Amino acid sequence: MKRLRTVLAGAALTALLCGTVHAADLSRAGGAHVEVGEPVTPISIDVDLRQLPVAPQWQPGMAIKEAHKRQFFPPDQRSPAAPAWMEAAPDRLPELQKLWDDNAPLSAVQAGTPGRVSINNGSTGVSPGDPVVDVSANYIVYGINGSSGTNFTVYDKTGTKLAGPTTFSSLAPAGDGCRTSVSDPIVLFDRLANRWFLLEMGGTSSAAKMCIYISKTENPVSGGWWFYGFSTPTQNDYPHCGIWTNAYVCTDNEGAANVTAYAYDRANMLNGATARAQQRFASVPKLAGYGFQALTPASFMGDSAHAPPAGAQQILARHDDDEAHAGASADTTHDFIDLYSINVDWTTPANSAITTLPRITISEFNSWFRDYSTFATVPQPGSSSLLDPIREVILNSLVYRNLGTYESIVGQFATNMNSARSGTTVNAGIRWFELRRTGGGNWTLQQEGTFGPGDTSTNHLEGSIATDNKGNIGLGYNVTKTSSPTIYATLGYTGRKASDAAGVMTLGENTVAAGAAAETSGRWGDYYQMAVDPTDDCTFWMVGMYRPSGSWNTRIQDFKFNDCGAAPSTWSVSGTVTTGAGVGIAGVTISTGSASTTTNSSGAYTLGSLANGTYTLTPSLAGYTFSPTSTSVTISGANVSGKNFTGTPTTNTPPVANFGVTTSGLTANFTDSSTDSDGTIASRAWTFGDGGTSTAT
Repeated sequence: MKRLRTVLAGAALTALLCGTVHAADLSRAGGAHVEVGEPVTPISIDVDLRQLPVAPQWQPGMAIKEAHKRQFFPPDQRSPAAPAWMEAAPDRLPELQKLWDDNAPLSAVQAGTPGRVSINNGSTGVSPGDPVVDVSANYIVYGINGSSGTNFTVYDKTGTKLAGPTTFSSLAPAGDGCRTSVSDPIVLFDRLANRWFLLEMGGTSSAAKMCIYISKTENPVSGGWWFYGFSTPTQNDYPHCGIWTNAYVCTDNEGAANVTAYAYDRANMLNGATARAQQRFASVPKLAGYGFQALTPASFMGDSAHAPPAGAQQILARHDDDEAHAGASADTTHDFIDLYSINVDWTTPANSAITTLPRITISEFNSWFRDYSTFATVPQPGSSSLLDPIREVILNSLVYRNLGTYESIVGQFATNMNSARSGTTVNAGIRWFELRRTGGGNWTLQQEGTFGPGDTSTNHLEGSIATDNKGNIGLGYNVTKTSSPTIYATLGYTGRKASDAAGVMTLGENTVAAGAAAETSGRWGDYYQMAVDPTDDCTFWMVGMYRPSGSWNTRIQDFKFNDCGAAPSTWSVSGTVTTGAGVGIAGVTISTGSASTTTNSSGAYTLGSLANGTYTLTPSLAGYTFSPTSTSVTISGANVSGKNFTGTPTTNTPPVANFGVTTSGLTANFTDSSTDSDGTIASRAWTFGDGGTSTAT
């Protein structure tokens, strides 16, 4: 759902002005301005979802409801769009994709494993559906707009329905504003806490609320929930949310001057404690030329061993087509991704701020879809009705991963592959990108591409994106085609391996659900979502709409890359134990207290099957003391080596005589292999049974 508002209604928020913006580009400037609300005491919802009423089901022939009608206000014209005569550089990235598609060997294309689970969901009679999905170790939670607000359904990992569809509002306490459901479901699994985060817009235009539900366990069916209702100064619109270590951050389309972000007290909400006052940020000016826009927050994906580095701040981003926003001063050779970091200080909110980061320069893209303001613009076969590509925002979700040697963010947005800045020609594609950061430095562009295979009558739109633990990227989308053979709104996916050539999707086009008719409502999609299964951190799960005959449906589908296996859950520590002279000491026990191993004949050891944590390693062997006597080692998602010890004998242990023998005919060859564990053998002499002798050095 998207809505455009002109008036910022009042609310009980206290403004803390803690700095002045000094930035050359005021359209990008963040700042230290935060508004603080009131603490919110949770309500415990201890209910089995199977005992709640099932949401009303839509049947063909029933009326179609539009989800929360949009309100449009004239866009800010501080800097009008660049004149049409200013030609921007064409987007050459589709040519790179086509070059790969035309020349790649078949073996390179077959890099994925088809999904095992496919869940179809019928229309709810609401336009658009706003489908979202996320997964935990044992559950799939699917959200959708319904006739009575937003609904969610819980499945197991085989696709068997466990509960629902249930309205979000059925979890809200009687008498609360969140009993009035609006639309726009948000479903996220907090992988760092093993909990579910649900959000919807609720209340009324004069008493608006953000309605948040935090599961008490991983089990969303019978594990119970904590409900938190946060008042907002106006009815929110098109929220996007992200999981981070210290906050749940949500952005939305709200107000006429600045884009808005909200921070919620993750730590207390996970514990069912009173949430400290929400923090509302409204210091980043909106881009000129758009009447609808929002930032998108990065959301963590991965396991606890690969959490963001300590102190790392959450990233907010938007794409910036400066031909649409900067007037005659536009750079016609490049466009940009605007980046911001959000610092949330729960102890001293006056320290909280959004900071403008160095912007990312990217290849030109084109936000002109018939103009810069019309929503429905993408053609369908056999119909004058058009689909909305949602050109104005980085689409759900912006995905963050810590891959050990670097941090990664992937995202995607709509672009018109036709480079004209006038007229009505639309050839929609999906611009995707990957940013990386190493060592806490600045974010930089790692790669980008425009995915839009086919001729100029083929359109790709409504993307969703994520990465697995190998750095492989999955991309979901809709495709339409108006020339023969036609394609009605169809759901599909593609992807690429981390080792593939930069800037191209190498998995080919894979159809999830084929369309059969044109959508006539003018509303389409708004939210799709792709997530990665925390069980193996490899399997992608996606959801999106497609258009069979009758009305839209949605499809949940999984897939994975064939080079991605289960993420290791245990690791090892290794090292050597030697004398002061560097001779390995065999038979030394290395113990953590609960696990142990012994050194081999060279004094080397490997102690495996260690989960993440801190351990104390202690060596022991009769007749020796060791330095150090023990050492601490921390396992954090990787093997550890180089944990070495030096052994000193407490007594002079005599050498051990030993030899090996080989024969050849009537000749026997003896090889001396005697050892001295705490010294060096000065000389060697042997006496044989026939009285013969031999010496060796």
